[in-house]
Amino acid sequence: MEGKNSFLSPVFVRLFLPFGLGYFLSVFLGCANAVMSPLLVSEFSLSPADLGFMSSVYLIFFGVAQFPIGVFLDRFGARLTLAPFLIFAVAGAALFGAARGFGALVLSRALVGVGLAGSLMAAFKAFAAWLPAEKLPVAYSALSLMGGLGGMFATRPVAMAFDAIGWRAVFFVLAAATLAYAAAVWFVAPKDEPGGSAEKVPLLRLLSQMFAFLGERRFLCVAAPATAGQGVFFAYLYLWIGPWMYDVAGFGEASAGACMMAAFGGAAAGFFLNGVLAEWFEDRGWLSWEQFYLLSGAFVAVFLAVIAAVNGAAAAPLWCIVMFFAAMAMISFPITRRMYSGGEVGRALSLLNFIIFLFSFLIQWLVGIVLDFYPVAGGHFSPEGHRVCVLAVALFNLACCAYFALGMKLGWLRRG
Repeated sequence: MEGKNSFLSPVFVRLFLPFGLGYFLSVFLGCANAVMSPLLVSEFSLSPADLGFMSSVYLIFFGVAQFPIGVFLDRFGARLTLAPFLIFAVAGAALFGAARGFGALVLSRALVGVGLAGSLMAAFKAFAAWLPAEKLPVAYSALSLMGGLGGMFATRPVAMAFDAIGWRAVFFVLAAATLAYAAAVWFVAPKDEPGGSAEKVPLLRLLSQMFAFLGERRFLCVAAPATAGQGVFFAYLYLWIGPWMYDVAGFGEASAGACMMAAFGGAAAGFFLNGVLAEWFEDRGWLSWEQFYLLSGAFVAVFLAVIAAVNGAAAAPLWCIVMFFAAMAMISFPITRRMYSGGEVGRALSLLNFIIFLFSFLIQWLVGIVLDFYPVAGGHFSPEGHRVCVLAVALFNLACCAYFALGMKLGWLRRG
């Protein structure tokens, strides 16, 4: 092995450069819809439900692709799994730039979702294979920070790019960048280690073992707050926070863009600090990883409830706090990682990611459906409809945290 040692070692650099920049691009492509939603609504005459469905197709295909990806990661490793999948994303980004109708938009988002579905899990799998376990929370945090930065660049900077060269040209550039990402994974990342015992197990059996995790209380317990917290992140930062800024806060493009960037900044900080803070608190005996995870989820529910109560411009800065704590749900991945063996970790993490994206799809789509029940005035969706949606999401987060707290009390989190 090339050396499972400290950060800034050659092996860490070879891991972080392709996977970190790739995750930046993955989140950037996923989040661009939040900024460009007014352009899409105008050019393609989309209803709220159309917009929610078109955007959320990315999430559901991203989620469903976790099943083959989880099996392939444990069987073939990160490099051999991810690089071929990225070709779907290249095709999807190019198709989005060329789209002339709603069907092409939906298909392109599906292709991008499938293509980018392995970006984070492949990185986690590669990090788990090449870095010592005690380094993983901080390594995962550094990687997740790149996703947060990708989201920040998908706000005002991408809007400026749309103004400069047009949104179609931007997506053609993104298709080329994704192709470069695939080449970096193939040529820069360390070659995959053998898959161990997973190499000798038939693929269908690996898949059935992956589904079996759904019957484990420890898995479901950990998945609950991550599903709720990351559901807020993907449903709102990937789409609905933009309309909220326009419809509820009443902001223009510049103010909305600034507040959206601040929200992504909160997410970026949360992505980076979740592992750092969790490790820091646990080292001092103040909070276990699990207690830190629960507390973060509770704060998401509280601040969402405050946003729903205020339901106006004064609540806009609170999105930064919500996204900071929602990003803390990423600690669920190292928590899950230490509950499963090396031959299972790819499937366990991918299944967790699937559940997160399944519920993110449902939340994002259902927000659009709820908004369709309210009148559209002057091109703006109903503020009262937004209030109902935010409050419902807050209650969902609270229920998931309560389930996790029950699991902690009853000892469901025993490590395998």
